Amino acid sequence: MITIQLPDTNPHTFGSGLATKVKGESLPEIISIPVSDFCYCEVECDYVGNVFAEVGGEDYKNDKSQFLFRRFISSDTVAIELWKNGVKIEDLNNNTYGTFFNGFASGNAEQQMYVGYLLEWEEVYNVYGGGEYQIKAELSVIGVASTFESELYKLMGYSDIAADGTVRIESVQNGNIMSSIFDFTGLEWYQSVRVRGRFFEEGEDFEKIIYKTQEHKQKQVQDKIIENWTLEADLIPRSISEFITKNAVLSNSFNVTDYNIMSEQILRKIEVAPESIEKTRIQDNRTSNYIIKFTSRNDNIIKRNF
Repeated sequence: MITIQLPDTNPHTFGSGLATKVKGESLPEIISIPVSDFCYCEVECDYVGNVFAEVGGEDYKNDKSQFLFRRFISSDTVAIELWKNGVKIEDLNNNTYGTFFNGFASGNAEQQMYVGYLLEWEEVYNVYGGGEYQIKAELSVIGVASTFESELYKLMGYSDIAADGTVRIESVQNGNIMSSIFDFTGLEWYQSVRVRGRFFEEGEDFEKIIYKTQEHKQKQVQDKIIENWTLEADLIPRSISEFITKNAVLSNSFNVTDYNIMSEQILRKIEVAPESIEKTRIQDNRTSNYIIKFTSRNDNIIKRNF
């Protein structure tokens, strides 16, 4: 076969391009939160969570609260604000009152768009003192404007008597919860909440491994004690219970500090692993009681002979 390539001295003018399709990553649908026209203020008071601070005090005397928002495109905006007694007092866009996160530079492309704030109530108390506080955020996400309003916080100076009857939950989230809009992988995101309730060691389980001699005498191979813990949370609203049961208990680290004066022992930052969750609805009330069972994260009360 002989092939001859001839030059095209009079090429045809190509006036249009070839139609192609490139599949790009789609933006998620912004789902609005359902609201009711009914004013619950007619039948119940707003939930107010207690937070404590002592300037220069130990960690267990100073609470923190976390807030995280997601931007989807570069033009989205998030403006976080601190309010006291119904009046805006600060823009939370720097590290004056905690830690401001304007994206996570070491994270993936999605995480680099997150905006968050870890509020240290000690810093707020040092400047503005006690009172009723709220965190608000003005959001513009994919062209949709909205306002976030946190629950109310009653900030008080720490004392054992003031904190009596409460527990503080602290967790570190570092993974991907499929139902969440956030990917926490690699973030080591600290979370904390204080609720009314109590935390205590309920008892121990005993496990043993033995063998029997020819004389039918039991000989010890291994004995083990399993510590069982119970967290009872009273009258908590849906927003708090969902955070605990669908986020915090799934975290990589879950610690509880008990502040009940009459507890049989002082319990601070006890690291536990969840085992079960029990919810009790209260009739004609939008809050619920929870009983969450745990075992110790450090499963090392073990005696061996070999």
